[in-house]
Amino acid sequence: MPKFNPPFWVGDREFSAQDLAVMQTMAYRCRRLSRAEIAATICEVLSWKAPNGHLKVEACRELLGKLEVAGLVELPPLRSVTRPTNRDTQAEPLPPLELEAHLASLRPVTLDEVSPDERRVWNASVAAYHPLGYRRPIGAHQRYWIRARHGDERIIVGALLFGAAAKAVEARDQWIGWTAHERSRYRWRIVNNNRFLILPGVHVPHLASHVLGQVLHRLPQDWLHRYGFAPVLLETFVEAPWAGTCYRAANWQPVGLTAGRGRQDRHKTARLPKKVIWMYPLHRQWRRLLLAPAPEPVSYDQDNEEDVWS
Repeated sequence: MPKFNPPFWVGDREFSAQDLAVMQTMAYRCRRLSRAEIAATICEVLSWKAPNGHLKVEACRELLGKLEVAGLVELPPLRSVTRPTNRDTQAEPLPPLELEAHLASLRPVTLDEVSPDERRVWNASVAAYHPLGYRRPIGAHQRYWIRARHGDERIIVGALLFGAAAKAVEARDQWIGWTAHERSRYRWRIVNNNRFLILPGVHVPHLASHVLGQVLHRLPQDWLHRYGFAPVLLETFVEAPWAGTCYRAANWQPVGLTAGRGRQDRHKTARLPKKVIWMYPLHRQWRRLLLAPAPEPVSYDQDNEEDVWS
């Protein structure tokens, strides 16, 4: 359990003794509200925002939970919620393709953002065909379709998902050369390639590495537009029997192995397969940019909010 002796850092935000007092006061004054409402109120009062201007409600809720365990705030009891049936993967997945072709005949191959109307089909397709299945992304993320030209049509040949970086990976963190404090503050500048799917039946040499090359140009722009900052590093984890051949062909760097415990293994008892860690710096001066001060949050129209930053 972290110690909350002000000043302390949470991500890219430093909290003073006055900030802690504000959280304690607001938690008491708003004790008849839900925890989410309390967190949103505190974010408004402290102007705790992501670079895209969105209130960091989920990060605040997580901090309040830790402060409650530490005995520093009193929160209302967690409300029992009957969760609706998860419909994320109940749509019909895309049908498998039978496609053998040369890459040149399919160009242009494009990365296209997944529209809200397409998300359930994207989710169901990844759940059906990816070896790791589908897990609903939390926090900042970006879904893509991979489309290619086939005759006179544009067809979907795969899917990609990018999301938040792993919290702590020893080999990655040693390769970067940052401290635990720096990792806590600046990890949000790393984006993880969570899922990479080429649909079953699609056999196109060099397609995967070609797509990864397009990612380097498309993802930073989309991330900047959606979240108010551009990532500095990309990461992914590849588990045997896959060898990460497409990442190597796209000039990603293998930097070591995971410990085989997983994101939620707080007690360090899990025994999961170790994975190769692949990294790609998006800038020559990536070490300097990784630790640069956070950009000032931009203003945004809360009535049109679509994403929640965590």
